[in-house]
Amino acid sequence: MRRRTRLVVPVFASAMLALTSACQPSAPEGEAAATGDGLVFDDAVPADYDWAFTLHGGSGDLQFGDGDWGEGVHLFALSCLPRSRQVEMTWPGGGEAVLTAGTATGTFEHAGRAPTDHPVFAALKTSGVIAVGRGGSDLRLSAERDGRAAVADFFAYCDEGREPRPPEPVRESPAEPEEAATSDAETSSEAQPVPDPTAPPAARPQADAARDDAAPVAADPA
Repeated sequence: MRRRTRLVVPVFASAMLALTSACQPSAPEGEAAATGDGLVFDDAVPADYDWAFTLHGGSGDLQFGDGDWGEGVHLFALSCLPRSRQVEMTWPGGGEAVLTAGTATGTFEHAGRAPTDHPVFAALKTSGVIAVGRGGSDLRLSAERDGRAAVADFFAYCDEGREPRPPEPVRESPAEPEEAATSDAETSSEAQPVPDPTAPPAARPQADAARDDAAPVAADPA
């Protein structure tokens, strides 16, 4: 009898656990990991996102996003004052984030500050790549060709106050002169020589001269 009771209890507990799990609402299919503040990281970084450096009101801003500083979308941002050697980091949603660059890693607060020679940001400066971890998910932000220049300009501004050079204007090749279009009539008239008014009259044809010689000569009246 005791053995039967021992067998029934585990089976009953398993049935209750299964029933409880079935009653709980399931997460929507394909839902990404979310943090407590509602920010969702789905590990999908658009292919056209890159680093962009902007000077605004005396501060330098480095953003990873669609390149629109004012109204665009960015996944991570750094800002600094010239020669301050300090960076302030922000990301959508606030909270903490684990930043990893190269072999360096650290946990930082939203809107927190760190020196530019911190191992994480020193590695970002040389590689142009940083991983932002939040809510059990990571975003790997990797610089393309233009992004590498933006990262270098940003840290040069933070450390030395050096502003980037403005882009050189694109020089357009001079346009070739268009040839004036000439009509067939103008072309034919230009091909024919123009008679010289000072030249002596041309000799008449021989037939006209012979006809004149054969004409009767009137007798001189006596």
